[in-house]
Amino acid sequence: MSAFDILVHLRESRDEPLAARAALALGKRLDAYLYGLFVAPLGAVAFSTPETVVFQVHEADRLYAEAQTQGDWWRGLLAARGARGEWLVAQGEAVEALCHCARWCDFVVAERPTLNPDAPTGWGTVSRTVFGAGVPVLVVPELAKLATLGERILIAWNHSREAMRAIRGALPLLARAGQVVVLDGTAQDDELGARHLPRLDLSAWLERRGVHAQTRAFAPDGDYGKHILAEARAMQADLIVMGAWGHSRIAQLVLGGSTRYLFQNSDLPLLVAH
Repeated sequence: MSAFDILVHLRESRDEPLAARAALALGKRLDAYLYGLFVAPLGAVAFSTPETVVFQVHEADRLYAEAQTQGDWWRGLLAARGARGEWLVAQGEAVEALCHCARWCDFVVAERPTLNPDAPTGWGTVSRTVFGAGVPVLVVPELAKLATLGERILIAWNHSREAMRAIRGALPLLARAGQVVVLDGTAQDDELGARHLPRLDLSAWLERRGVHAQTRAFAPDGDYGKHILAEARAMQADLIVMGAWGHSRIAQLVLGGSTRYLFQNSDLPLLVAH
């Protein structure tokens, strides 16, 4: 029996969506149980007339009932890959449903559509799920190839709480990877906090958990996100593990940051945690 559960956000229930492909690949690697979640829209009624509200409620109920009938599609995908899981349907706001179901899962898989570079990053469904899920989220960019997933992993390590949460969540994948590379960046100390805090030897910590990792010093001159992505591509990584929104989300929106850059530009899946 599997002791690892994955929640997959499915925006559509036909063919094989990218999030489903990623989850199925990880499910095979981890022998995981896969929950496929579809969230049927409820519709906005705040400024509707009473007549329109009735129509919207009936339409929302129709979409919910229709989504419940799509379980055979999901079970068919699972059976074709020799995987196990079940079909879940919610109605309403996607982030709320994802964060609710994430309570009994080890991580969430969600596809991130390609956005206009000028579009705000940090307020969409995937970003808000990262903040609220309480577990790591595998962000699958729309441009991801997914030839392999979890075979060659890059860890962006900046000694932060967020990065450590992502690494802990990734441990089952790290233990099965063929190559793990750690980019060891400089931690940013809180000038008002405790001083001379002990530092974790991440390589030794991983080794004790059965993960052999190569460690490289990482101190680029700015543009951390750009350099992380370049390092990942150079080693032909198929997954980046990192903390997300380690600083204020407002600051990253205004000033930029690694999370914002990678969410906007990465064509590689990101396993992130906040």
